[in-house]
Amino acid sequence: MNWRMLLFGLLIVAQVAVPLRMIQQHETVLREGELFRFKTEPIDPVDPFQGRYVWLRIEDDFVPMSEAVTDAIDYKATGYALLNVDEQGFAKFTDWSSERPTQTTNYLKTKSRGQAVNWEQLADGNRTRVHQGLGIDIPFTRFYMDEAKAPRAERLAREATRNEDCWVEVRIFNGSAVIEDVIAEGQSLRDLASIEE
Repeated sequence: MNWRMLLFGLLIVAQVAVPLRMIQQHETVLREGELFRFKTEPIDPVDPFQGRYVWLRIEDDFVPMSEAVTDAIDYKATGYALLNVDEQGFAKFTDWSSERPTQTTNYLKTKSRGQAVNWEQLADGNRTRVHQGLGIDIPFTRFYMDEAKAPRAERLAREATRNEDCWVEVRIFNGSAVIEDVIAEGQSLRDLASIEE
Protein backbone atom coordinates (compact mmCIF):
# COMPACT_ATOMS: atom_id res chain seq x y z
CA MET A 1 0.00 0.00 0.00
CA ASN A 2 2.87 2.43 0.81
CA TRP A 3 4.37 2.07 -2.68
CA ARG A 4 1.02 3.09 -4.20
CA MET A 5 0.92 6.22 -2.07
CA LEU A 6 4.54 6.98 -3.00
CA LEU A 7 3.76 6.52 -6.70
CA PHE A 8 0.67 8.72 -6.39
CA GLY A 9 2.74 11.39 -4.61
CA LEU A 10 5.41 11.31 -7.33
CA LEU A 11 2.73 11.68 -9.98
CA ILE A 12 1.32 14.77 -8.25
CA VAL A 13 4.81 16.29 -7.92
CA ALA A 14 5.49 15.69 -11.64
CA GLN A 15 2.19 17.31 -12.64
CA VAL A 16 3.06 20.42 -10.64
CA ALA A 17 6.76 20.51 -11.56
CA VAL A 18 6.31 20.53 -15.35
CA PRO A 19 4.12 23.68 -15.53
CA LEU A 20 6.32 25.41 -12.94
CA ARG A 21 9.42 24.67 -15.02
CA MET A 22 7.73 26.06 -18.14
CA ILE A 23 6.76 29.25 -16.29
CA GLN A 24 10.28 29.59 -14.91
CA GLN A 25 11.80 29.23 -18.42
CA HIS A 26 9.36 31.81 -19.79
CA GLU A 27 10.26 34.30 -17.04
CA THR A 28 14.00 33.67 -17.48
CA VAL A 29 13.78 34.53 -21.19
CA LEU A 30 11.82 37.72 -20.42
CA ARG A 31 14.27 38.74 -17.69
CA GLU A 32 17.61 37.81 -19.29
CA GLY A 33 16.88 37.68 -23.02
CA GLU A 34 18.04 40.27 -25.52
CA LEU A 35 15.26 42.34 -27.09
CA PHE A 36 14.69 42.03 -30.86
CA ARG A 37 12.11 43.76 -33.07
CA PHE A 38 10.51 41.84 -35.95
CA LYS A 39 8.24 43.47 -38.58
CA THR A 40 4.81 41.85 -38.71
CA GLU A 41 1.75 41.29 -40.89
CA PRO A 42 -1.06 40.49 -38.38
CA ILE A 43 -4.45 38.81 -38.77
CA ASP A 44 -6.81 37.70 -36.01
CA PRO A 45 -8.27 34.19 -35.80
CA VAL A 46 -10.00 32.66 -32.80
CA ASP A 47 -8.51 29.48 -31.33
CA PRO A 48 -11.29 27.84 -29.31
CA PHE A 49 -8.80 25.77 -27.32
CA GLN A 50 -6.32 28.52 -26.43
CA GLY A 51 -8.38 31.66 -26.16
CA ARG A 52 -8.32 34.94 -28.04
CA TYR A 53 -5.13 36.22 -29.62
CA VAL A 54 -3.69 38.35 -32.39
CA TRP A 55 -1.89 36.14 -34.89
CA LEU A 56 1.36 37.69 -36.12
CA ARG A 57 3.05 36.85 -39.40
CA ILE A 58 6.74 37.76 -39.34
CA GLU A 59 7.78 39.46 -42.59
CA ASP A 60 11.23 37.89 -42.90
CA ASP A 61 10.61 34.29 -41.78
CA PHE A 62 13.56 32.85 -43.68
CA VAL A 63 17.35 32.60 -43.62
CA PRO A 64 18.89 33.96 -46.84
CA MET A 65 20.91 31.22 -48.53
CA SER A 66 21.28 29.70 -51.96
CA GLU A 67 18.76 27.27 -53.42
CA ALA A 68 21.34 24.45 -53.46
CA VAL A 69 22.20 24.90 -49.77
CA THR A 70 18.50 25.15 -48.87
CA ASP A 71 17.69 21.93 -50.72
CA ALA A 72 20.42 20.08 -48.78
CA ILE A 73 18.63 20.76 -45.45
CA ASP A 74 15.94 18.24 -44.50
CA TYR A 75 12.39 19.49 -44.06
CA LYS A 76 11.56 19.99 -40.34
CA ALA A 77 15.24 19.57 -39.39
CA THR A 78 16.00 21.16 -36.02
CA GLY A 79 18.56 23.92 -36.27
CA TYR A 80 19.61 27.36 -35.13
CA ALA A 81 18.84 30.54 -37.06
CA LEU A 82 21.43 33.22 -36.30
CA LEU A 83 20.22 36.79 -35.77
CA ASN A 84 21.50 40.25 -36.50
CA VAL A 85 19.93 43.71 -36.46
CA ASP A 86 19.62 45.83 -39.63
CA GLU A 87 20.19 49.59 -39.93
CA GLN A 88 16.52 50.31 -39.05
CA GLY A 89 16.84 48.29 -35.82
CA PHE A 90 14.85 45.24 -36.96
CA ALA A 91 16.00 41.66 -36.47
CA LYS A 92 16.98 39.60 -39.51
CA PHE A 93 17.99 35.97 -39.73
CA THR A 94 21.47 35.77 -41.21
CA ASP A 95 22.63 32.15 -41.16
CA TRP A 96 21.62 28.57 -40.27
CA SER A 97 23.49 26.00 -38.22
CA SER A 98 22.63 22.42 -37.43
CA GLU A 99 24.80 22.74 -34.28
CA ARG A 100 23.98 24.99 -31.33
CA PRO A 101 26.25 28.06 -31.54
CA THR A 102 28.93 28.11 -28.86
CA GLN A 103 29.90 31.76 -28.95
CA THR A 104 27.75 34.63 -27.73
CA THR A 105 25.91 34.84 -31.06
CA ASN A 106 22.18 35.49 -30.84
CA TYR A 107 20.17 32.63 -32.27
CA LEU A 108 16.71 31.07 -32.34
CA LYS A 109 16.19 27.32 -32.03
CA THR A 110 13.73 26.37 -34.78
CA LYS A 111 12.88 23.94 -37.58
CA SER A 112 13.40 24.24 -41.32
CA ARG A 113 10.44 24.57 -43.69
CA GLY A 114 12.16 24.14 -47.05
CA GLN A 115 12.44 26.87 -49.65
CA ALA A 116 11.04 30.31 -48.94
CA VAL A 117 9.87 31.91 -52.18
CA ASN A 118 8.33 35.18 -53.24
CA TRP A 119 6.29 35.79 -56.39
CA GLU A 120 7.09 38.99 -58.28
CA GLN A 121 4.84 40.57 -60.90
CA LEU A 122 6.48 41.04 -64.30
CA ALA A 123 5.74 43.89 -66.72
CA ASP A 124 3.99 41.45 -69.11
CA GLY A 125 1.48 40.49 -66.40
CA ASN A 126 3.08 37.13 -65.57
CA ARG A 127 4.60 36.28 -62.22
CA THR A 128 8.05 34.88 -61.55
CA ARG A 129 9.23 32.79 -58.61
CA VAL A 130 12.12 34.28 -56.61
CA HIS A 131 14.04 32.09 -54.15
CA GLN A 132 14.59 33.91 -50.82
CA GLY A 133 16.29 31.24 -48.71
CA LEU A 134 15.44 28.63 -46.10
CA GLY A 135 11.98 29.03 -44.57
CA ILE A 136 11.91 28.52 -40.79
CA ASP A 137 9.22 27.98 -38.15
CA ILE A 138 8.62 31.10 -36.07
CA PRO A 139 7.66 30.16 -32.48
CA PHE A 140 6.27 33.60 -31.58
CA THR A 141 3.23 34.14 -33.79
CA ARG A 142 0.46 34.39 -31.17
CA PHE A 143 0.01 37.45 -28.98
CA TYR A 144 -2.61 36.53 -26.37
CA MET A 145 -4.90 39.24 -25.07
CA ASP A 146 -8.09 39.79 -23.15
CA GLU A 147 -10.89 38.36 -25.30
CA ALA A 148 -12.77 41.66 -25.41
CA LYS A 149 -9.70 43.63 -26.53
CA ALA A 150 -8.27 41.26 -29.17
CA PRO A 151 -10.54 42.28 -32.11
CA ARG A 152 -9.79 45.98 -31.61
CA ALA A 153 -6.08 45.24 -31.13
CA GLU A 154 -5.98 43.22 -34.34
CA ARG A 155 -7.73 46.00 -36.28
CA LEU A 156 -5.26 48.58 -34.95
CA ALA A 157 -2.30 46.32 -35.77
CA ARG A 158 -3.61 45.71 -39.30
CA GLU A 159 -3.92 49.46 -39.90
CA ALA A 160 -0.42 50.05 -38.52
CA THR A 161 0.96 47.27 -40.72
CA ARG A 162 -0.48 48.92 -43.82
CA ASN A 163 1.51 52.01 -42.80
CA GLU A 164 4.55 49.78 -42.13
CA ASP A 165 4.44 50.83 -38.48
CA CYS A 166 3.86 47.54 -36.62
CA TRP A 167 6.34 45.14 -35.08
CA VAL A 168 6.63 42.53 -32.35
CA GLU A 169 9.18 42.89 -29.54
CA VAL A 170 10.65 39.50 -28.64
CA ARG A 171 13.12 38.51 -25.95
CA ILE A 172 15.53 35.75 -27.03
CA PHE A 173 17.76 33.83 -24.62
CA ASN A 174 19.68 30.60 -25.34
CA GLY A 175 17.59 29.93 -28.45
CA SER A 176 14.20 30.41 -26.74
CA ALA A 177 11.87 33.30 -27.59
CA VAL A 178 9.04 35.04 -25.71
CA ILE A 179 6.89 37.93 -26.97
CA GLU A 180 7.21 40.97 -24.74
CA ASP A 181 4.84 43.29 -26.63
CA VAL A 182 3.43 44.30 -30.01
CA ILE A 183 3.99 47.90 -31.05
CA ALA A 184 1.56 49.61 -33.45
CA GLU A 185 2.14 53.22 -34.49
CA GLY A 186 4.76 53.57 -31.78
CA GLN A 187 2.51 52.41 -28.90
CA SER A 188 1.92 49.17 -27.07
CA LEU A 189 -0.99 47.24 -28.59
CA ARG A 190 -2.26 46.48 -25.08
CA ASP A 191 -2.46 50.20 -24.34
CA LEU A 192 -4.08 51.06 -27.68
CA ALA A 193 -6.68 48.32 -27.30
CA SER A 194 -7.62 49.63 -23.83
CA ILE A 195 -8.54 53.09 -25.13
CA GLU A 196 -12.27 53.45 -25.58
CA GLU A 197 -13.42 54.03 -29.13
